[in-house]
Amino acid sequence: MKNRTAILIGSILIILGAFSIIDALFGINLWRLIFPLILIGLGFLILFRPKTLPGGTNFILRFVGETNKSHDWTVEPAEYWSFVGNMKLDFSQAVIPVGETNIVMYGFVNDLEIILPLDTGLRLKARGFVHETKVKGYKEDHIFAPFEYETPDYALQTRKINIQSLSFVSEVEIKEHRNIE
Repeated sequence: MKNRTAILIGSILIILGAFSIIDALFGINLWRLIFPLILIGLGFLILFRPKTLPGGTNFILRFVGETNKSHDWTVEPAEYWSFVGNMKLDFSQAVIPVGETNIVMYGFVNDLEIILPLDTGLRLKARGFVHETKVKGYKEDHIFAPFEYETPDYALQTRKINIQSLSFVSEVEIKEHRNIE
């Protein structure tokens, strides 16, 4: 899984280089053919992607949008697609099912804020060209490097949330919710 991003980026660079060489040597502009095919392929992906998701997974597609999950809400498997997205997932008052719940985010620019209660495990994998992460006040910047985080007690928790984020530019912040009594 870690090498998928490197393979994807490497493949894209090889294809771009091959197109440039063909254009320079033979004067054939493949972009006039390939660009419309890419648009058609993206259209098919958007239309048929919900049918390929595991059962019970919600598919949410927004070009630009904000998602604010807080207060009383039920955590369900979901896949979010957006060009520019701002997502706040406050799990402190959420109904989290027993077992592992998968949430996937795809986008060009993503901003993700996670508020996690102490009795829930979190696994986060963020991939992208540039992303900034803040985990409990500690900040890191990443360029061309994946970020992975897992709560120390993830394997022991009965309620687990597995979040995957793939974007060009992203900002991820993880906060711990502490009950004040």
